[in-house]
Amino acid sequence: MKRAGEVCMNQKTACIVLLLIACAPPAAAASVVQLTDDPAFDAYPFWSPDGDRITFVSSDGVHAGIRVMERDGQNPVPVTDDRSWNLFTEFDPWSPDGKKLLFLSGDEEGPDLWTMNPDGTGKVRLTENGRILPGLTLSGYGADWSADGKRIVYTSCLFDNSAIWETFVATAANGSPAVNLSDIRKDADIWIMDADGGNKKQLTTGGDALLPLWQPHGDRIAYLSDPSGKSEIWTMQSDGTGKTQMTFSEGNVSGYSWSPDGTRIAYVVAAPPGTLPEFSLRVIESDGSGSEQLTTGNWDTSPVWSPDSSRIAFRSESRDRKLWVMESDGSGLAPLGPDNPTYMMQQWSPDGRTIVVSDGNDLYAIQLEDPAAPASPGFGVAAAAGALFLTVCLLRLRKQE
Repeated sequence: MKRAGEVCMNQKTACIVLLLIACAPPAAAASVVQLTDDPAFDAYPFWSPDGDRITFVSSDGVHAGIRVMERDGQNPVPVTDDRSWNLFTEFDPWSPDGKKLLFLSGDEEGPDLWTMNPDGTGKVRLTENGRILPGLTLSGYGADWSADGKRIVYTSCLFDNSAIWETFVATAANGSPAVNLSDIRKDADIWIMDADGGNKKQLTTGGDALLPLWQPHGDRIAYLSDPSGKSEIWTMQSDGTGKTQMTFSEGNVSGYSWSPDGTRIAYVVAAPPGTLPEFSLRVIESDGSGSEQLTTGNWDTSPVWSPDSSRIAFRSESRDRKLWVMESDGSGLAPLGPDNPTYMMQQWSPDGRTIVVSDGNDLYAIQLEDPAAPASPGFGVAAAAGALFLTVCLLRLRKQE
């Protein structure tokens, strides 16, 4: 027979356990909703700033056009023709106010930067022979809006690779686009212009700068540069002054992203030559201090911040699942949604509840929680209920004592 003290202790333990259960926010099981289902290859999805729409690129393998649809996949509307190459750079094409889309349109002279209204009207060509990419087969050069939407930073390649572009167009017309990648000259510098294409100014001159991104809520521009032969993150002011090396890594930095609050940068570092192949994720403060390694021993890439800058979702090529999410300090690592080896993550929704992805054929929305459900109560309502429950437990224990 148990003594009274043992019974009392067991009941106290039960009360504490139940209190923790009552106070814990409910776990949200991720579900996947298919957004597109057509014969085209749908990729590069991006949310509008208000979260109501998604724009994406749809390609038949020969040409590519831009479409805009509602957030649930309804009413997809083509906003460019499908008889040429209309693409996004790998950065968010929406202007901060959601009134313009920045995109690439290609012809026999190569791709140039344009803007248009989200319904496809009001197209404005921003560059002429701008050499925004060394070729449509390569990415990592990019263009990005300033926080106020008044300026655009972009890359301009030093060589037009016109012969390679002509070969690409000719072979694409026959259904088999192909180029010799070793012939492509990839040297590029960073430029800035007004949102209407005026006042173009060159910001770098070494031919070794690309992938520019504005600091959210700031006037600095981050970019990748390799003056020492190794790619690292640098920053500069929007007038090209104050160039500062931010990272000092063992291997090349291959990608990065600003946190939405502009205080940190998540980036991808390759293992140095002569070691086992690996890509790890790291975070650094916006002033270059406090570099912290978040993952190791895997091929982890494509870090994407949650809107509140508290979490990072990323793609992994060597874990048992492809998409993962963790706290911004590397803790709380968890698989993101049902596994799909072909998922390519792109962007977190502005409300933080959904991540839209592409598998190369169609678009899917990974629901992180039920959009119809209220936000997790955390230690608000749940804590009050738990406190009430604990009070009842303690009153019963006092009677038994």
